[in-house]
Amino acid sequence: MKVCLINPPLATEGAHYVPLGLAYLAAFVREFYDVTVCDAQVQSTDSITKMVTDADVVGITCISHNVPSALNLAAAAKHINPEAVIVMGGPHVTFMDTEILQKNRFVDIIVRHEGEETFKELVDTLCQDNDLSRVRGITYRKSTTVERTSDRPLIQDLDTVPFPARDMFSRETYYTEGHVVQIISGRGCPYQCVFCSCSAMWGHRVRLRSPENVVDEIEEVLNIYSIDKFGFVDDTFTIVEKQTVGICEEIMKRGLHIKWACNVRADTLTEDLVSLMKEAGCTRFFMGIESGNQKTLDFVKKKIGIQQIRDAVKLAKKYSIETVLSCILGFPNETYADIQKTIDFMISLEGDRYFFNFLLLYPGTELYNYRKELKLQYITDNPWDKVEKTPFPIPTVETGTLTVYDLAQLYLEAKARLELLKE
Repeated sequence: MKVCLINPPLATEGAHYVPLGLAYLAAFVREFYDVTVCDAQVQSTDSITKMVTDADVVGITCISHNVPSALNLAAAAKHINPEAVIVMGGPHVTFMDTEILQKNRFVDIIVRHEGEETFKELVDTLCQDNDLSRVRGITYRKSTTVERTSDRPLIQDLDTVPFPARDMFSRETYYTEGHVVQIISGRGCPYQCVFCSCSAMWGHRVRLRSPENVVDEIEEVLNIYSIDKFGFVDDTFTIVEKQTVGICEEIMKRGLHIKWACNVRADTLTEDLVSLMKEAGCTRFFMGIESGNQKTLDFVKKKIGIQQIRDAVKLAKKYSIETVLSCILGFPNETYADIQKTIDFMISLEGDRYFFNFLLLYPGTELYNYRKELKLQYITDNPWDKVEKTPFPIPTVETGTLTVYDLAQLYLEAKARLELLKE
């Protein structure tokens, strides 16, 4: 059985990273099947076409930002190789599984939520009796109907999952000097912010690898690729203090001289923890501020206070850790003045870098589920097509109080103020 795994293209600027989801999937099944991986962000159409032609199963991962390209790839793969089974996975299709299958006949199966065990069992079944009804965690087409099997339990011990198959990706593209290697030390988030689908995707809780297992992977990358820059892409690296401390201490115990960045929540940072992270090589925090209005933070269930944010940024500065701050413009019921207040607050924090993002309605989120009641409306029937093709933020959602024009004006105001700060 030949399996081809594909990462769709995405309009991005800067460096490309190994698609970790596919790399984990490849590592999990390559012991049993002939696996190839394609990254359409960097590989030519001809090279991908050749791999698809020879495949029995084509697996395509996607997020909301590149779902149009993912579907185009799925359609092309079915056209090139009608006998191939086209499988899709990722957060967007997890929550839009029935609709995706109903509208796109060229997609055969959706793998929902966590993919490794489900995909492995799916391919096993396709090799054997083809009885998809016993594969937990999938949605599939059966004649003229769409069937959903029960959810699969999440993997309890993440240390049993093989390290990502980084060796299946080009060294020249992803592992040259100056590149940053991404790593995941845990999966999931126990919080329930209304604009984020992470919690629903991973079962409303966090599962962690052991610090030893995480640092084993870091050492492997150091030994094979001689790269000493890492980015922890956990939703919140500091979610469990004991875990963060364990990883930092393990890095120092092994005498690893590395630099790394991570995502943090303002309310998880203490002086002792930040000091330890700095000593272990942390150089940058990515922090979701979301809003400068406490009423908005409360509405989106961020469970963080304005003063906590100020204190966290101040603490990072004390230890010379770069702060990359992001917020979202256009939450429900916000006025023009509310968003100006957010912009004022963001700039007052004196961060090192800023990201001003527009609200997007991700499937699986509370905002998406209650968008009509909240008077949130996309200005186009296919918003992801616009988002995918634009490497910078664009407004696509109007609220009951703000138009797309209003949001664009506020964004331009924020960018102009940032440019003045550089002078």
